[in-house]
Amino acid sequence: MFLGSAAGAAITVPLAVRGQTKRSAGKGLSDAFLADLLKLMEWANVPGLAVAILKNGKLSWSRGFGVKKAGENDPVNTDTMFGAASLSKPVLAYAIVKMRDEKLIDLDRPLWNYLPYEDLPDGENAKLITARHVLTHSTGLPNWRRSNGQKLQFAFKPGERFQYSGEGFYYLQRVIETITGGGFEHYMQERVLKPLGMTNSTFVWRSDAQQRISWGHSSTGLAIENYNSLEGRRMLATAEKWNKPLPEWKHDDVVRAATEANKEAQIVPNFLVPNTAGSLITSVDEYSRFLTRLMGRDSGLSEQSRREMLSPQLKVTGAISWGLGIALETIKERPQFWHWGDNGTFKAFTLGDAAPGSAIVIFTNGQQGQRLWQRIAAEAMGPEHPAFYFYMT
Repeated sequence: MFLGSAAGAAITVPLAVRGQTKRSAGKGLSDAFLADLLKLMEWANVPGLAVAILKNGKLSWSRGFGVKKAGENDPVNTDTMFGAASLSKPVLAYAIVKMRDEKLIDLDRPLWNYLPYEDLPDGENAKLITARHVLTHSTGLPNWRRSNGQKLQFAFKPGERFQYSGEGFYYLQRVIETITGGGFEHYMQERVLKPLGMTNSTFVWRSDAQQRISWGHSSTGLAIENYNSLEGRRMLATAEKWNKPLPEWKHDDVVRAATEANKEAQIVPNFLVPNTAGSLITSVDEYSRFLTRLMGRDSGLSEQSRREMLSPQLKVTGAISWGLGIALETIKERPQFWHWGDNGTFKAFTLGDAAPGSAIVIFTNGQQGQRLWQRIAAEAMGPEHPAFYFYMT
């Protein structure tokens, strides 16, 4: 998802570019592991990554390694922005639960009552989907359509079982626009990202992000520009022509702009920005602020809602369940939260235990980044986690 144009050559992580340390107290990675990390990055063809570790509910250590783009020397810092991919979904879940606290939405009321969704197939199943089904991936909808001619179909009745679905999240994005009457990005900025201190994070594109954004990289070493920036520059120019700021755009505006630019454009959610399921761009330091809130330190949610997010709502396997918008694993009879992100050339991961306030977030800018995030997470949080063995496309 969100792949752009390719440029560049085979990746070599320059050993001269050392990690940019902002916080070193309470380090959660051993000196021996850190000494080997750049070598592991070179082996995996991942030129840059950033890591943040939280302890006692606070950011205790964060660091960037390598470079933003292969062949260049601009270093990754802890404020470097990466494609968060599906780490976008827990942030959306936070927004929905906050809306529930404000009595703007009922998690168990059919979304059809808020917005009859023309993309759904005819039949009763379309009128059964709720926000809870979306957040627990139990809508019965597929992950993504890939072309304009592909129709949505239900694999099962909503609520019956687990099937990972970005399409459901995009439907919920449309519902947010309907309820609030404004653009999705505007709502997320004003009610979620800014209050959480995620002032540089965005689901669309901002011109001031250009200096902070990392490029993605294929497994063969091609540098690939973030899809948000490729589409975003065009969208910003259109927004200026229309005299309508990009954060105020709704779905229909995005579709109109895309078709004006290219009559053959793919007008399905997987190719649209903003996309709540995967278009967030952020840094490890800013995502850590979200994790701090999620773990209960001034969460901005009712305590009941915060705990519900992190409590099993749907059993997936013997060790894996889903909370509201975030995956859970069971370690010694206590749930721990986690989620991965995969936009092709950006791979991300977070894992945490809310009880002691411990967590890690890792962003990488290479297609084989999962080889690194698993090693890093195991070093910081222990080697045995069911999350490492679970994968769903």
